[in-house]
Amino acid sequence: MKKIVALMLALMLALSVAMAAAETITVAFNPEYPPFESVDGKEYVGYDVDLIKAVAEKAGFEIEFEAMDFDAVIAAVQTNKNTIGVSGISITEERKLSVDFSDGYINAGLIVIIKKDSGYATTDDLKGKTIGVQLGTTSDFAAEEITGQSNVAQYKTFLSAIMDLQGDKVDAVIVDKPVGMAILASLKDDSLEIVDMGLQADWYGIEVNKDNPELLEKINAALKELEAAGFYEELAVKYFSTEEEAKAE
Repeated sequence: MKKIVALMLALMLALSVAMAAAETITVAFNPEYPPFESVDGKEYVGYDVDLIKAVAEKAGFEIEFEAMDFDAVIAAVQTNKNTIGVSGISITEERKLSVDFSDGYINAGLIVIIKKDSGYATTDDLKGKTIGVQLGTTSDFAAEEITGQSNVAQYKTFLSAIMDLQGDKVDAVIVDKPVGMAILASLKDDSLEIVDMGLQADWYGIEVNKDNPELLEKINAALKELEAAGFYEELAVKYFSTEEEAKAE
């Protein structure tokens, strides 16, 4: 009888270990945000994609990606404790009311893209002007403070906003610096330029459901290991050409 009980306990333990090892975390993200996440053929690629794959390996869980609009990511994390948000997401006090955040992994900063002949140099120049942003991002909130809500043009992607800047439908676009640089490099439009108007720092973090502190702890531990191993610098060189463009300091 004791042998049977011991065997059953051993089987239950093995099963629980297997279930733990097979844990799969859903990564909610918007793959229209190069160089952080985008689609290349049938593959998801980008800074965040490489990062979360490395985090998952360190933390010991599997991941599957689920693409969605950016403004749907936080709701996906809120409603499922095994879903995380990794999509160039800025850590803000408002978002912290709904989800937990990992430690910041990159300071992206906000810049302004304008037409070279516009003459805009400061945020005062943009008061009353139409500013394009991606809906629900920190650029959205920053633009509202500068020009008022009625003058903010919201888009599903930053690329759409910048294309409307090319077409003179908006006067400027506020965007995270690495993303703006990547889009301008791809467009090769000499009529556009980036202006640093001293907007706020913009730390990106990984969104985690508030009911899953164990997962948050694993993610933070993995991020610390990766940072110590120089992985952030590797990603910066891969996606921004030079370490200084995106190095977390």
